[in-house]
Amino acid sequence: MRLLFFVFISLALASCNDLSSPYPAGKLCRSYCDDSLAGYWEFIGTDDFSKNGLSIDSHLLVIVPFNKKEYLIQNLEFNDSEKVSFKDLGIFKGFISTIGKQRIANIQMLVPGEENKNEYLIYPFNLIGDTLSFYGFSSELIKQEFHSTCELRKFLKKNIENKSLFSAIRRYKKKYNK
Repeated sequence: MRLLFFVFISLALASCNDLSSPYPAGKLCRSYCDDSLAGYWEFIGTDDFSKNGLSIDSHLLVIVPFNKKEYLIQNLEFNDSEKVSFKDLGIFKGFISTIGKQRIANIQMLVPGEENKNEYLIYPFNLIGDTLSFYGFSSELIKQEFHSTCELRKFLKKNIENKSLFSAIRRYKKKYNK
C-alpha cells in the first residue's frame, strides 16, 4: 500500500505536533504498494484533538509509487488563478507497515543536504472508498522515546485506537488518479 499516502504533505503542515521516531513501525522489506493510494488527494478537513487550532489550507496531496515498496509525496496548492503551483513544504517518502489489520505510514521528509535525517512520522491510516484518513499521535502527550521498532510497535498495539493521544485526523478525497 502506497504509504506515502499520507501520509503526506499535510504532515509538513502539522507535523510539529505529531509523533516521530528514529525507528519505523515496521520493516521496509515487508512493505508493499497499493495502487489505490496513488493519485491526487484533495484535503477536505481535520478533527483537531489537540485543541491547538490546527489550520491547514486547501491543498492537494500527490502520492506517487517510487518503487515496489515506497511512495513519494508532494503537496500542491492552487494559486489565485486556479492553476496548480508547488507549495514549498518539501517532499516526503514513505512506506507501509501493518499491525494486525491497521496500516501505518512511516514518513520521512526529504531535505537536501540532510542525508542522515532518520526521523519517521508515524501515521495509522484508513482508505474507505475515495476517502483517505490518517491519524497523528500528539508528541506533546507522548513523552516516551523509542529505542527500537519493537518498542514503537508495542506502543502502537496498545494505543492505536486511543483518540485521547491523537493530535488530529486528516481527511482527503480522491480527486484524480495517478
